[in-house]
Amino acid sequence: MVQDIRYALVMIGRARGVAIAAILTLALGIGGTTAVFSVAYGVLWKPLPYPASEHLVRVWEEHPGGVSPAGNRWLSSHTYAVWKERSTTLVGLGGYSILDYAVAFDEETVKMFGSRVSPSVFGMLGAAPVQGRFFHATEGKPGSSPVVILSQVLWRDRFGSDLQVLGRSLSIDGEPHIIIGIAKAGFDFPDARVRFWIPYALDGVAASARTMAFTALGQLRVGATPEQAEGEGTAAARSATRHPLVEFFFGKGSPVVVHVRPLIDDMTVNVRPALVVLLTAIGLVLLISCANVANLMLVRAVTRRRELAVRAALGGSSGRIFRQLLTESVVLAGVGGLLGLLLAWLIVRIIPAVAPASLPRLDELRFDPGAVAFCVMATMAAMIVSGVLPAMRGARQLESDVLRDDMRTSSHGRRARRLSAAVLLTEAAFSTILAIGAGLLIHSFVRLMHVDPGYAADRVLTASIELPGGASAERTKLFADALLARVRARPDVASAGGGNMIPLMRRSAIGPFSLPPQIAGNKPANGRALIYTVTAGYIETLGIRLREGRLFNDTDGRGGRRLILVNEEFVRRHVAAAPVAGTRIRNLLGQDNQLETEIIGVVGNVLKDGNDREPQPEIYFPHGTPNEEMVGAVQLVVRTTGSPSAFAPELRGIVRELEPAAAIDRVEPLATAIAASVEQPRFAAAVLLGFAALGLLLAAIGLHGVLTYSVSDRRRELGVRAALGAQPAELVRLVLRESLIVTVAGIAMGFAAAALVSKSAQTLLFGIGPLDPTSFIIGPAALMAVAVIACVRPAVLAASTDPALTLRGE
Repeated sequence: MVQDIRYALVMIGRARGVAIAAILTLALGIGGTTAVFSVAYGVLWKPLPYPASEHLVRVWEEHPGGVSPAGNRWLSSHTYAVWKERSTTLVGLGGYSILDYAVAFDEETVKMFGSRVSPSVFGMLGAAPVQGRFFHATEGKPGSSPVVILSQVLWRDRFGSDLQVLGRSLSIDGEPHIIIGIAKAGFDFPDARVRFWIPYALDGVAASARTMAFTALGQLRVGATPEQAEGEGTAAARSATRHPLVEFFFGKGSPVVVHVRPLIDDMTVNVRPALVVLLTAIGLVLLISCANVANLMLVRAVTRRRELAVRAALGGSSGRIFRQLLTESVVLAGVGGLLGLLLAWLIVRIIPAVAPASLPRLDELRFDPGAVAFCVMATMAAMIVSGVLPAMRGARQLESDVLRDDMRTSSHGRRARRLSAAVLLTEAAFSTILAIGAGLLIHSFVRLMHVDPGYAADRVLTASIELPGGASAERTKLFADALLARVRARPDVASAGGGNMIPLMRRSAIGPFSLPPQIAGNKPANGRALIYTVTAGYIETLGIRLREGRLFNDTDGRGGRRLILVNEEFVRRHVAAAPVAGTRIRNLLGQDNQLETEIIGVVGNVLKDGNDREPQPEIYFPHGTPNEEMVGAVQLVVRTTGSPSAFAPELRGIVRELEPAAAIDRVEPLATAIAASVEQPRFAAAVLLGFAALGLLLAAIGLHGVLTYSVSDRRRELGVRAALGAQPAELVRLVLRESLIVTVAGIAMGFAAAALVSKSAQTLLFGIGPLDPTSFIIGPAALMAVAVIACVRPAVLAASTDPALTLRGE
């Protein structure tokens, strides 16, 4: 073996160009595959950092056919109460949520994420505090004393890790909370953004007149399955008393069904399809890399026919020759694997900086021993795929034929070319699949970005401002009026407005409404809508289009009448009367006591929660309308004449002058929020495009190398053809025909395979089908163009054949 390795190094040194190409090709394939596997393992399969995490499940209920607001998956308090009392499949059941809160410190008020959790949640997670205690069961009931548990990050950054912090008060949303505990470092449930936890008061809610819907966490008993828990939960939900508000939370549909899913699967459900597609894509890149190296080694083996034949004639067995050739491939793959390992380490280090922030478990990505083991396995697979076939081919050569025939006319060269063509065909097929997959994701992303969201984000700055101490509606109104007056007076501001919601804001205000038969088409209409409270200038600043009637002015919220705007989706679903502007409705919101509401205008639909969402009915109230007011917070929108980011410091200064204790959060251009909302599909499309480009490049290199060798190997044949009158153009067509036949056959195979597997990527696509014609045309066309470019130099080489020199053997 030592002798074989020494000889392999000598032979590699004599063909450094081939060796470098093979090593770099394998390094790209092995390194990329290892990096993507590391990400997939860290996100999808690595156990959660909780004891017995395999028993943790996400629980929610659904009324099939009904639609939950914003697509939320909740459990109702009524189902929770009944199921918790009689469950035999769960040892724990609780609720949790993530919200941003205004937290007051001595020097300032800061917006930060906190989590409400049931006391039982900490027990299910096996969590223990580093100082103090976690919640008692009594603190999960309505009316219990407000307490808070700090994260290590908050304790360190704001309290200097002071052990005397226990028992002190911390104001959260204007309410004092007693600090009772400090969580251990690394405990960040539900995610790493959370800086503190407060009790979620769920126990006893169902016995009251209240109805709640919340995100639920359960823990399976040992031996119980999610399917068994689903059956038990569904039975409990159907036996619970159904409050009228249940339809508001879950929509009107079929009888309730409870779903139970392992927590790790639920956390990654949105990114799992994309990561599976990327794993498949990088696997194809690795196969293309191996095919390329196999082709290089086949070509190399053919050029060494005479040497191998002499070795065989001197007594070398086919097994001995096979071992020697395989050793050379193993050395190349081993060096490529080491470089690939380094490349994978670099990629994993870089990914957290470039991947979408919404990618779950991003902070847990590590290049651990599992990644090294995978890299070793990938290297071994590359050794087998790229080395065995060329070694077998070289070992089977018949020394008598090679020594008797001229090397350039030997049938071995023709057989090697046919074998290389088969490998190239496979490369072309894999490259076609990659190109079509990239085309699908890119076309889908383009369609997503070209959706009309109903507003114009250009030069719009947004800011979330929360007043201290649970400010009243009157105080909020005075602040909003003063703030808008100051902002609008600035020379670099074109317009400004405020409201309770802005596009892509996490929270949504949703309310039920009812319409009389004469308005809704001779039948009562009940529904729910997004409820906006906005100032004059809000709709104009966002560029929301007026379809009918007029917009709000500064006096509309102050008169005796209640005026509203509705959107086109509201009209389409619920209003049969025309014209809509001027329509008057009594008891619109159900608790109005016959109060009359007038629709003064219709505006375009706004896709508040992202371009991939369907329009919802929307009702706009003017700022100052009784019972429909901004309370404690203002969402500001400012259209500037220049860069919106440049106005941000000035805006902060104005707010500080008016309300020094106000919490200012998310001061950013609206365009930035839009970019963040599509970062996952953009990232997936960009990565797959990179893989496809790499696959096309490798296919082009492989095709170019084999054709160059083929032309060199057939110089005598081409010289004879030229001597007999073949024109250079005919020789070019000969080479092109040889290459394009292989490419077209590979494209056909890849086209068929892509058509079969593309349906698995349906969940990643927006606005197009899995058999999108554009993608299935552009992908193969790109590969065909690359193949033609790769053929140019070999074709020119063929056309420049000098028959006189070739026939003289020069």
